[in-house]
Amino acid sequence: MRSFLARRLEVLSDTIFGVAMTMPIYSLPLLDRQVGEGDWHAAVRIMLRPIFVFGCSFLFSGIFWFSHHRRLGLTNANTRRYLFVTFSFLFLVVLLPVPTLLYSHDGTTPWIATFYSGYFAILAATNESLWIATISSMPTRPWRLVIGPGILALVFIIATMVSFISPLAGAMTWLAVIFAPLADARATKSPL
Repeated sequence: MRSFLARRLEVLSDTIFGVAMTMPIYSLPLLDRQVGEGDWHAAVRIMLRPIFVFGCSFLFSGIFWFSHHRRLGLTNANTRRYLFVTFSFLFLVVLLPVPTLLYSHDGTTPWIATFYSGYFAILAATNESLWIATISSMPTRPWRLVIGPGILALVFIIATMVSFISPLAGAMTWLAVIFAPLADARATKSPL
């Protein structure tokens, strides 16, 4: 039976994820003039990068949200250390708009691309540590459940290193994120 604290933590995390995942949409550039019939391609060009970055951040955050809820369903969340790391994780989620806005404005600069990927690498590593703590406290210890979050952390760590050299190649590395839920579903024999 899940504890009252775990249920409250779930409600708090839903609120934090909801706000953090939708806040970057407010930073999309607005056109300062009426778009004519022949100017639509210029308007699309202005909006394409920020919408792509927002979509990536939304997708990545959704994967973390799903993982977080699966983990909360397995834990009683009754130790101070676990709560501290969970609040650290949620604080990182609150910071999501910062790297998203920076990257949407200039993703071609290596330090900004590295910062964006690094942010998700830290978030993924924190998520993985929470999974390890959760599994360690269970009597049966189903270690296969850490595979998906581990792949997620590995992909973002590699993307961070690659982004330092080539921001575009770092962004292409993110595509491997889709393997985390697939590997997780296969390892746990559960539907996506």
